[in-house]
Amino acid sequence: MAEAAEPVWAEFHDGAASQAFLKERGCDGVDAVKVTMQVVGRGLAEAQRTFFAVPCRSDELAFHNAVMEGLERAQTHSP
Repeated sequence: MAEAAEPVWAEFHDGAASQAFLKERGCDGVDAVKVTMQVVGRGLAEAQRTFFAVPCRSDELAFHNAVMEGLERAQTHSP
């Protein structure tokens, strides 16, 4: 998938275009973050920020935030 996404990044240098390209091809979640790391040459944290920052990944961001909030609530309520 990284080879297919490289021309998109080379042409646009835009996270939104790259993520839309990946999403259209069914590359989501961890796989999309890994491809972003490879294509853009970024580390995990920066690739995750790119993944979550674009409008086409709003559902994934909402899910991520809900899980993190649940984990935080569970930590504060555990003995």
